[in-house]
Amino acid sequence: MTIGEKIALRRRTAGLSQEALAAQLGVSRQAVSRWETDESLPDTEKISQLCRIFGVSADDLLLDKPPETSASARPPLPLWRRWFRHVYLWMGAIGALLALIGLAGVLYDAVTTTSWYTDMGRFGDALMNTKYGAILPGGLLLLLIALSLLAFDVLLSKRN
Repeated sequence: MTIGEKIALRRRTAGLSQEALAAQLGVSRQAVSRWETDESLPDTEKISQLCRIFGVSADDLLLDKPPETSASARPPLPLWRRWFRHVYLWMGAIGALLALIGLAGVLYDAVTTTSWYTDMGRFGDALMNTKYGAILPGGLLLLLIALSLLAFDVLLSKRN
């Protein structure tokens, strides 16, 4: 891949037009067009500015190797890790939903009750004697497990 092709690819990936790139570099649009068609080469100052704009090294623009994208820079995750991520994301979402339902139900029961039967007060009675009192800690437990699995996945990612 030529330097011009790499400049054109990086410019399109960055979502810039030739005019916008030329304005950032302080050159004409025709100069950028000549670089991209390999009619001429940018000088060293412009190459360093291009590297800064595109967030790449000078080796990436100048050496004859295919440019690395963010997707190809990392090896793909194994299948079990991708499924593992889906599991704890769904567990966290379901746990948060259950915890919110349980909390809303306990609060509603506590606010609407006129008398309570234990010495724990309205909220304690609603927590102990309603179905929402069981949903709330179940959702919190599911959320805690999902967060633990997330921490485990982060540690696995740091190890690699």
